[in-house]
Amino acid sequence: MEMKKMPYKIGEGAIEQAKYRAKMAVREVAHPAESSHRKVQWGWASACAVVAVVAVGVFGLVKYNDQLFRQMTPMEQMIAEMKSASDEIVYDLAVDYNYYVEEDSYCTL
Repeated sequence: MEMKKMPYKIGEGAIEQAKYRAKMAVREVAHPAESSHRKVQWGWASACAVVAVVAVGVFGLVKYNDQLFRQMTPMEQMIAEMKSASDEIVYDLAVDYNYYVEEDSYCTL
């Protein structure tokens, strides 16, 4: 009996590769918990990271709420400006203050 040629080509080792792929597919279907377990771990890790970021954000907002939303009083504003002012400006302000204080004391006599 004469063997007829197949109308398609099967490469060297293709049968073994197909067997291996089928074996791996059956193994994955039989034990799906291994792959889903990793997904669950990543899900929990992501959830914990989100909770930590939210907690740090809320803590930071509460801690620095006064500094962010409170208006500075005129005295606090003047102190902040004096800290950044040069020594010459501070000296001129001190001299002017003393001059006006002396004028006020002369007027009350």
